[in-house]
Amino acid sequence: MVLLAAAAVVLFLRFHHAPLHVTGVAITQQISKGCVANVTGRITTNGSAGTVSYQWLVQSQAAQPMNQSVVAGQDAVYVTVAIQGQGQGSTLRDVTLQVLGPGTAAASAHVALSC
Repeated sequence: MVLLAAAAVVLFLRFHHAPLHVTGVAITQQISKGCVANVTGRITTNGSAGTVSYQWLVQSQAAQPMNQSVVAGQDAVYVTVAIQGQGQGSTLRDVTLQVLGPGTAAASAHVALSC
């Protein structure tokens, strides 16, 4: 009986995983080259498998929700967006990485563009 109970505990611990949960979000890198900037964000998780839904908000541009798969043991997902400037001169753009699920979180930054 003890052996059966121990086997059940081992099987439960091996195959039962907590659902995916986002634990944080941050803008980690901005690389500007003229009228284009590449912005990278990090979405941290609890390490469970699943799918993270997110969107980039760039001032007046329409947001497009996206999904990123996360494998078990992966505690961070890196996502990137390219921001295109227009015209001539320098400008600042506000960019926000918004996690839509599971859970919600957001991080923002100012991005300098020089055309």
